[in-house]
Amino acid sequence: MKPVLPPEISSADFDAWLASLGRLCGQSLEARGPRSPGPRVVCNGEELASLSGELPAPVLEEAAALLSLLAEDRHAQRDLVVQTARLWKELNFLTSVARALTVHATEEETARKLLGRIVRLLGVTRASILIAREDGRLVVVAAEGLAHNVPVGTVVPEGGVAERVFRSGETVLIEDVDRIEGEGDLPGMLHRDARTRSFLSVPILSGGVPIGVINVTDRIGARPFSSEDKKLIAAIASQAGIAFANVRLLAEARRHESMRKELELAARIQRSLLPSGGIVVPGWDVAGSCEPAAWVGGDSFQILARPGGGLWASVADVSGHGISAALLMASARAALRALVVADLSPAEAARSMNDLMVTDVGDTGMYLTAVLVRAEADGRVVLCSLGHPPALLRRRDGSVLPLSLGGAPAGILDVETYAEDEVVLEPGEKLLLYSDGVTEAEGVSGPFGEERLARWLASREEGEASAATASALVSLLKEHQGGVPPRDDVTVVVINRAKGEC
Repeated sequence: MKPVLPPEISSADFDAWLASLGRLCGQSLEARGPRSPGPRVVCNGEELASLSGELPAPVLEEAAALLSLLAEDRHAQRDLVVQTARLWKELNFLTSVARALTVHATEEETARKLLGRIVRLLGVTRASILIAREDGRLVVVAAEGLAHNVPVGTVVPEGGVAERVFRSGETVLIEDVDRIEGEGDLPGMLHRDARTRSFLSVPILSGGVPIGVINVTDRIGARPFSSEDKKLIAAIASQAGIAFANVRLLAEARRHESMRKELELAARIQRSLLPSGGIVVPGWDVAGSCEPAAWVGGDSFQILARPGGGLWASVADVSGHGISAALLMASARAALRALVVADLSPAEAARSMNDLMVTDVGDTGMYLTAVLVRAEADGRVVLCSLGHPPALLRRRDGSVLPLSLGGAPAGILDVETYAEDEVVLEPGEKLLLYSDGVTEAEGVSGPFGEERLARWLASREEGEASAATASALVSLLKEHQGGVPPRDDVTVVVINRAKGEC
């Protein structure tokens, strides 16, 4: 049998093998050219050399073959030790990372802890972790051994090795950084005064997508990085990608939880601003309801007893939904309440409200619609609309009359005057104010609509309490929507002229 040496054997290994074979045979051996007489030594499928000595060729060949088997076993054992060591390092790294991370860890804190472990694991004195911002630019989030003019938070200039690694998602192992000194930012930033020439740059992947880069150089003892180091740092970068993905998920969860709590608080505050409990106005039976489509909404209503008898009521609706609408409504509600307390006429309050809104909304494109109602103790009611759906008056005979049509929404145009409607509510008659979330509520049959609302109001009993009327309408809208979440806030105010003595 021919002696076959491991394919990765080096020249030094071959010289050591030849010396060992000579000691085994008890004579001095030499390797000659592959085509020379004597036993052939095969490496990687090709003849590496021929052996010469005083022993018979078959004996020398058998001894060489046996020794080559031992050499192959030794190489296999060495590879196994290297692989085992790498796997142990990976496992140890993962364990240390898992212990280091907490639910409150930030991206920068995670990068700093990861880098500290990478520095100790690879035995380097200069390293960095770069993470991509939303715009794709790399930023230094953790570093050791960098120059003082490269602090954490530095945006990495474009066109360098780090960006190339990030864009390609491929690891770069550079044996001599002097050869790339002019190629870009990273060598100049990290390695211009490096004490060693070997340099590793590895992409951090999350879900197969590069999110950053790990760079290491200046290994203690000036040892160069090997292919095994490349495998190890690539495995570490992969786990770092998982760690950063988890940190981002946790941060997103914290943001959602914080926003949920803030929205809950905002919703409670907004509900507290609405009239609550029984609203007592002598001679009148009044009730209101406001249900936002989201946590907070852009609808609101007010009901206030007037000192001299009668009441003030309003339903207002800011364009849009959510927090922006709620913020504008809070401001508008405070202004409207001040105007109501001043007991202005509905038209005067509407004009003042429009002036304030034109100033407040600016060029946001937002606006406010509202219907303002002032009722006297004798049943006389004055209404004014700022682009709001018409109020509905139910007479004692069951007929329904729309009131207060038109008017410009507040916040769009400068309006000199607003028109008023005046009507007298007889005892037992009721007035329904509502936002467009009522008539525009979507169901299988389409929007609820003004005609259906008028027919429904006409069907209510004359003596029905305002709170019961408002509750019945809200329930009807939910039934109409068939469980589908509402698209708009729903606000209802019912004003009954009480029967009997006022």
